[in-house]
Amino acid sequence: MKCFSAVFLLIMACSAQAAPYPLGTMTCDDIGAFASEAMRWRKSHVTYEEAKIKLQEREYADPVEKKNLSIVLGYVYGNYGNNWTVESAGNVMRTDCLRGRD
Repeated sequence: MKCFSAVFLLIMACSAQAAPYPLGTMTCDDIGAFASEAMRWRKSHVTYEEAKIKLQEREYADPVEKKNLSIVLGYVYGNYGNNWTVESAGNVMRTDCLRGRD
């Protein structure tokens, strides 16, 4: 739990300085939902390469959406994701998005 708290605080500190970033037609809830979906993939032993293919196959209303989801996928499959659950991945990324929108 301490590792998760430290990671969460680090993300929040970094995002507090971030300017609002474009979401296309997505909402912060959409970003959180995708993070949870990607974490389910990871927990189901879908490799990062397979997850990138799934991301490529999605339809996007705006190119920035693909960029944002690629970044989220990187967090989920990176060191941050080592300490996340399906639920916490969604919560952290949704909160990060909302803070960047303030």
